[in-house]
Formats: sequence, structure tokens, C-alpha cells
Amino acid sequence: MDQLNETLRLYWKPILAAFFVLAMVLLFRGCVKEEKVAPAQPTPSAKKVSGNYIPYTRPADASPITGESCANHAKRTYGVMFNGDRGSRQYFSNLSQADFIAEIPHRMGHGQPRILAVYGCNMPETVGPMRSGRVDHINVAASLDAVYVPWGGSSVAKALLKRGGIDQLDCNGEIAPGGGAACFRRTGPMNTLEKASVNLPKLASVAQANNYRSTTNFKGFDHQGELAVAQRPGYSKIFVKYDDPYRVEYEYDSQTNSYKRFFQGKPDIDYETKQQYAPKNLITIITKKEAWYAEEDYVGKGLDDPWAGVAESNRKRDSGQYPNMQLGDAWFDTKFEGEARFFFNGQDVKGTWKKADAPDAKFEFFDRAGAPIHFVPGQIWMHVLEHDRKVSHDSEEEYLEKQAEQQAGVQ
Repeated sequence: MDQLNETLRLYWKPILAAFFVLAMVLLFRGCVKEEKVAPAQPTPSAKKVSGNYIPYTRPADASPITGESCANHAKRTYGVMFNGDRGSRQYFSNLSQADFIAEIPHRMGHGQPRILAVYGCNMPETVGPMRSGRVDHINVAASLDAVYVPWGGSSVAKALLKRGGIDQLDCNGEIAPGGGAACFRRTGPMNTLEKASVNLPKLASVAQANNYRSTTNFKGFDHQGELAVAQRPGYSKIFVKYDDPYRVEYEYDSQTNSYKRFFQGKPDIDYETKQQYAPKNLITIITKKEAWYAEEDYVGKGLDDPWAGVAESNRKRDSGQYPNMQLGDAWFDTKFEGEARFFFNGQDVKGTWKKADAPDAKFEFFDRAGAPIHFVPGQIWMHVLEHDRKVSHDSEEEYLEKQAEQQAGVQ
């Protein structure tokens, strides 16, 4: 007992202080309401858009390609091969009605482009003049989930189609299934080759008879609104420098927010509709142009064999003849991205293209900041050029500077 008293005498002050502190803590916690902090929740990330993005309310029936209202918005599209030579171009019919156009060189020895025109919203009864296609055209058609419609093809392209996996209807009847009665030669002043045409409503019936899927799987491009008229530049001119004489020019029309097309210095007019071609969006891609050579080991490079199914005589004849643009096809390409340039809303946007290594992968487009390109509603015209070609642009500022220099020189 005496020892306990001695212990209390020595330590009563520290013990009392400890009780005092504990009482104050309990009193403080009783007076202050504890606030629970909810665990951080992941916020849905908004889709990255370009800094110049203009809001756009997409119609419920919008075409996945053009972004415009379209009665056939959910239906499969058809990618028709057009001829590319000068004689045929004057008879191009209903090309102005296409949703998407791809202009791509078709020979190694020259840069003459042939045209793939993809139709969905409009289904004209006369489309052409048609011609054979190349692997690069097949690649673009597949990326849009379009039924590919050529009038023949190169040996490599035909061998690829024969392997299957690509929905196609050959108007030349070389590769089953053919286009049948939907393909015809029209009457008119054109020569026999220039008469080759297709009736798209009939072609859709042929596709149905062959049990091709009728609804599209294409997820669509991104779109935005159009720049107000007062904010659009008064002048913009684009030069797409294919080999002579296939260079084309576009002059921006601020009233319609479209790009009027000129071929050989003259307005490029559709033979059937009598309209000057005026796409709302332009894509330009410059990429490496290669060819297939019979002696090269493609399988050893991890690629498909372009000569599989091609007769030996055709291998020798066609070796080095047809181009393979490095445009991200899933069979023979090693390049799946590169630089691109876009023109819409009177703007010049530099960026990139990308495509996954799969036949049905769509092309994706980005600006230099990595934001997805949002096209304005309307037709898209894509130009693919070989690596020694150029695309140039005269802006409104440059135009005004030249005008000022000319006036100063006159004075």
C-alpha cells in the first residue's frame, strides 16, 4: 500500500495530464461532424477533339460516311471501279453522287490514277465508265465494308479475290460471283471500253441473290458542324500533283463550303448530272509506291504471297507492272500509318492516317495533336499519291500577299 501511494505521488501529474488530453480529444470529436470522403471515381473521358471542332448534332438517319441524312444509312455500300484515262473522264457518270471517292495510281510506269467510288445514299442506274481495279482499291473498299465492284482486275488483285473473304461482284464475269444483268454497255458517243457501266439498284438485287449481308458494319467517320459563312476564308486553292496530265486543282467556294474540282485547268463536270464535282472534304496521302516482283520472297517477310494462284506465265508478265501503295492493306503491306493532309471548312489541317492490320479495319485520321479528324457533312474525296509527288495549298493570306506584290510591281 505504501508503495502504491509512493507511485501515485510520483506520477499523478503525468497521469492527470494524459486524462485531460484524452477528454479534450473526445470532446472535440463530438462537436465536429466527421465528413466522409468518397473514393475517387473514374470519370468518363470525353472524346478528344480538335481545337477547331464545331459542335454537330448528327441526324438519327445519318450516313456513317457522309454524316448527312440518308434513307439508306443502314444499308451496305458498293465500291465501283471507274476508268482513269483522259478519254473516259469526260464520260464519268454519277460520280458526283458517290459518298466517298478514292483516287489511286494503278500502274508502276506512270501515275495515272483510277477511281473507286463508294455509293450508299444514292444508287444511280448508270455508273461508269468502269475498269479493272487493284489491291489498293480493294483495301479501301473493304475498310468501308463496301461490296467491291470491278470490271476485271490485275492478276494479283484477281487472285486475292478468288481466295475469298471479300464480298465482290465482278462485272467482267472473271471472278464468281459476277454482276450479271446489272452490268451493261450503254449507248452513246463513247468507245466500247468507255461504255462499261453498272446499274446499282439491280446490283443490290444481285448481291441479295448471292446472300451478301445487306446491312453495313462500317462504324463511320467523325463529323462536325460547318463554319459560319462569315468566318470562312474567301480564297483557298489546292493542287494535287499526280503525273501530268492527271493533276487536279480545287478552288474553295465559301458559299457552299465545298471544293470545286478542275481537271486540266477546266471545271471537272459529271457527264450525267452536269454538275461540277465539289466535295466537301479532301484527304491527301503521299506514301511509298512499290510493286510485286516474281523473284521476291514475300512469305519470308511475314506477308501473304501475292502470286498465290497466279499462273507462271502471268507472273512473268506482271512482275513489276502493278503498284502496291503502302496504305495499310492486311495482305502485302508493312506500313500502317503515315502523314496526311485534310481540307474542309476552308481549312488546311496537317495530320496522320492509321489503319489496323486487318482487312476490314477502317482508316482513322488524326490532326498533329492526335485528335481525331472530324469531317464536315458531305462527300469525301481521298487522293493517294506516290512518294515523289506533292500536294500544295495557296491560302487566303498567301493570295492577298501575291495580289499586293503584283499591285506594288505595277505601281
